Amino acid sequence: MLQKPDPAQEQHLLRDGYWDRTAIIKASDGSLRVRKISKGSDSAGPWGRDNLRAEARYLTNLEEPLVDFFPTLIQHWDGASTGYDMAYMEGYVDVGQVARNQLFSQAQADAMQRYLGSRLLQQVHVSSDSTPCLVANIKSTFNKALGCLQAHPQLHCLVHSISVNGLPVNTLEQQLSNIFSGALLPRMDASPQVRLHGDLFLENMLLPAVDPGVNWPQLLVLIDPISVAGIGTGHPLFDLGKYESYATGELPAMRQERLRLEGFEESTNNLQPGQYRWAIDWQDNALAGFKNINWHNQLRQLYVQHYGPIDRAMYELLQAYYAAAMVVCTTGKEQQARTLKMRSSLQLALT
Repeated sequence: MLQKPDPAQEQHLLRDGYWDRTAIIKASDGSLRVRKISKGSDSAGPWGRDNLRAEARYLTNLEEPLVDFFPTLIQHWDGASTGYDMAYMEGYVDVGQVARNQLFSQAQADAMQRYLGSRLLQQVHVSSDSTPCLVANIKSTFNKALGCLQAHPQLHCLVHSISVNGLPVNTLEQQLSNIFSGALLPRMDASPQVRLHGDLFLENMLLPAVDPGVNWPQLLVLIDPISVAGIGTGHPLFDLGKYESYATGELPAMRQERLRLEGFEESTNNLQPGQYRWAIDWQDNALAGFKNINWHNQLRQLYVQHYGPIDRAMYELLQAYYAAAMVVCTTGKEQQARTLKMRSSLQLALT
């Protein structure tokens, strides 16, 4: 392992993320690579370098049948900074961009999901004997979100008993106490563990920008494995839940604050104190790609065929967990919506 990356010139910034920076670079030999590097003290949250280390290990240890399903790892370093270089997929774009720009027909979106599902469920989701770590991370993340909200000058009121979209929810401390002492988390750890992608959403999938023919979906490549908190093994529902949080349009709407929020302004009509509402603003044309094309139904069907009926309580708990991770490191309307999503999903997990 290197202590620092090879010298290179940044050509184009791809993503300035919460914890790391991803860019196309030109190496000293003139070749193009994609470099993902930690942001250090500029990070927006508590995760970052450990996650990059885990991603590099993941890509290093892929079995032969999966080599074509992920980009080639070129180098990994861990010194003053942490990161890795991977092969540059020339002519490829992320599927999130494809969805936003409505470049796929429904038939193409369905074909992509079927191909993704076949490889995810049959090849990525292999049995793992790793010590379960998801439950410990869930508890830690919820406690971080609780502390963040309790200290927040505007959002501390959201830890009390409130109503979200008409659903009464208990205090956050009571919700967490019930979750932590209940049967749901032990059931999650006791379930058969599989290797996960861990951060399975459309922006972490690449396809050629131009359809080369009937085999187009089979050129799909996954990038950025391992969740933001280092989760690479666990219950298989983790991957489906993460995928659907984006593919339904919810995550893009939250990130871009394309939302309808009520209850945070004193002038809100028809709401009593402690009542809040949030919704995706489906009238916003920027979300038309998720409104007009179903990006999740086919993968869900394949998941149910492979694993059986979805555990609804576990699914809602995972949705609350994804939201809690972002409560800690976002601001504005996104943080408000993430908090309301966390509170309502926790309550649904308990019912």
